[in-house]
Amino acid sequence: MLTAIKQDGTWITLPEKMPANLLIRLRRSGKYYCPCCKTEMSIKAGSVKVPHFAHKNNHSCRTSSEPESEYHLKGKRKLFQWFSSHDYQVELEAYLPEIKKRADVLATIGGNRYAIEFQCSNIPEIEFIERTKAYRSIGIKPIWILAAKCLKRKNHHEFHLSAFHWLFVTGSCQHPFLWMFCPESNQLSVLKNLTPFSPRTVFAELTTAPLKLLPPHRLSPQKCSSFPFLPAWRHKRKNWCLHIVKRARRGDPFFEGLYLHHMAPATIPVEIGLPVSGMLLIKTASIEWQGWFYMDVFGKKKTGETIYMKDIIRHFRKHAKTGKIKFRTLPLLHVKPVEYPILQYLLLLEKMGYISKVAEGEFTVEKRMSVPSASEAGRMVERIFYHEHKWMIEKANVQYNQG
Repeated sequence: MLTAIKQDGTWITLPEKMPANLLIRLRRSGKYYCPCCKTEMSIKAGSVKVPHFAHKNNHSCRTSSEPESEYHLKGKRKLFQWFSSHDYQVELEAYLPEIKKRADVLATIGGNRYAIEFQCSNIPEIEFIERTKAYRSIGIKPIWILAAKCLKRKNHHEFHLSAFHWLFVTGSCQHPFLWMFCPESNQLSVLKNLTPFSPRTVFAELTTAPLKLLPPHRLSPQKCSSFPFLPAWRHKRKNWCLHIVKRARRGDPFFEGLYLHHMAPATIPVEIGLPVSGMLLIKTASIEWQGWFYMDVFGKKKTGETIYMKDIIRHFRKHAKTGKIKFRTLPLLHVKPVEYPILQYLLLLEKMGYISKVAEGEFTVEKRMSVPSASEAGRMVERIFYHEHKWMIEKANVQYNQG
C-alpha cells in the first residue's frame, strides 16, 4: 500500500523515492494504520523496493492477502498522477467503508465517480465480479486495467486471451475493447476490434500511446473503420480444418456429430466458421456453434423449405445445457442476448443468398451449402466463396465494430 492513516487521523502517501533521512524521520514520527482494518503498518523501503506500507502482522485484512508487486505499486501511482495532472478530483488507494473495498485510484470526472483497478495478477472470477458489483452498488463505475505484461501476442493481429483476461473486456458487443497499462514504459494500450476465433485465440488491433499524450476523458478508443483480419481468419480456419483431428479428444460430441452427418473437419462447408457480430458472447469456436446450426437445422432442409428461428434457438439452448456450446463471462460489457450472434449469422447468410426472410423468425432456404467430397475440392470452393463474399463479410464486421 502507498497510503496509510497517521495517529492523528490524517492520511499520508509515501513519495516515489525515499531518501534515508526522510525514511528515518517518518519511522520516528509515529505509528501508521491500515485504512481498511485499522491495524498497525510499517514502512518498507530500500534502494530497489518501491516505498510502501505493509501490515506488521499478516492477518485477515483483504489488502494483506493479496501481496503487491513493484510493478503494481508503480502502476497505480502513475495512473493516480495521470488523473491528477489533468486537475481531476482523485484519491490514491481510496477506502470505501460502505462496501469495505479499496480502489487503486478513485477519480471524479464530470460528476461521475470511477474506481480504477490496475490488475497485475489473476484473481478468482467470482472476486472480480463481486468487486465490480460492489462499486456499481454505490454508483461508482469500475474501470479495470490489465497489466500490459500479461498480454500474450502470437503475431501482428493474433493474441491469446485467457478466461480471466476476457473479464476485462468492456464497451459493447458492437465495439468491445480491453485496456492495458505498462508503468515501465508509461504507456496505455487498448486491444480493440476483438474478433475471437476460439476460446483463447482472438484477432484484434493493438494501439498504444504515452500517458502524457492521452487525456483521461479519452478512455474510450476510436471505433474501427476497417476489418483487416479476414486473410488471417481464413488461414486460421483452413489450418483448423486440416489439423484439428490430430488434437481432437476421443468422444468429442462435435466430431461425433460431423461423423454422423458424413463430414470430416476438412470438408466442413465453407459457410461454417464465419466472423459475425456479437460472437464474443460465445466461448465455443464459431466453426463449432455454426456447425451445430448446420447439423441441427440447415443441413436437413431442401431448397424452398422453411427454417424457424424458434427451432434454431431450441437446439442452441439444448447444446448450451449439455455443455456443447459455452458462453463467456463478460461482467463489464453491455451485452445483448446470447441469441444475438445467431441472428447476425442468419442475416449474413441472407445477404449471401442462402436464405430469405419471409416473416419474423421465419426463413426460406434459397440454396444449400455444399459439402465438398475432398479437401482439395474444399480449398477451391473456399477460394471462390471468399472471392465472391469478401466485401460482404468485411462490411458486416466493420458495422459490428462501429456499433
